Amino acid sequence: MTPRAPAMSPEDRRSAIVDVTIPLLREHGSALTTKQVAEAAGIAEGTVFRAFGTKDDLVQACATAVFDSTPAVAALRGIDPELPLDARLTAGVAVMQAHVERIVGLISVLHHAGARPPVDPKRRGSSDPAVDAAFTDLVGPDAATLRKPVREVIGLLQLLTLSSVHPLMSTGRLDPAEIVDVVLDGTRHHPDRETR
Repeated sequence: MTPRAPAMSPEDRRSAIVDVTIPLLREHGSALTTKQVAEAAGIAEGTVFRAFGTKDDLVQACATAVFDSTPAVAALRGIDPELPLDARLTAGVAVMQAHVERIVGLISVLHHAGARPPVDPKRRGSSDPAVDAAFTDLVGPDAATLRKPVREVIGLLQLLTLSSVHPLMSTGRLDPAEIVDVVLDGTRHHPDRETR
């Protein structure tokens, strides 16, 4: 008999079930059963259905959680602004690599399960305004040291971050410091070059 689940608010219960389900989705794909979810969560299978109604609703909730940038933005906002620019951006790229890897790791599974990525009307294309703003703040007053607008520098960082973790991109695995070096070496003012 499955032990009785500890008392939780409905929202906390849903969140806990989603947290358990995401790695199971990676492992089992659309063949995942609600029984496996219940066993991993230490709850009765009926609790899964009371929280989500259907397995499809649970999978969609997992898609929403995976695409949610709120934890990544909080981590970006937690980076020490007193660090040098290179260190701040390296820490920021590490945060975003983990976020993107989480998305890429599940995107195929979610697609095959019929889950659609959540649509945020505030986004411009694939850009996330909250992530862009956090990176802009990470650059801060060091924007004056750049030859390109901060928006373009952030775009380059994001492009290399995505390509460094996406299995279909050709750059291969770059660590965060390498990505920052490539972007800053190409966009920072170099007085010796400018006097030639």
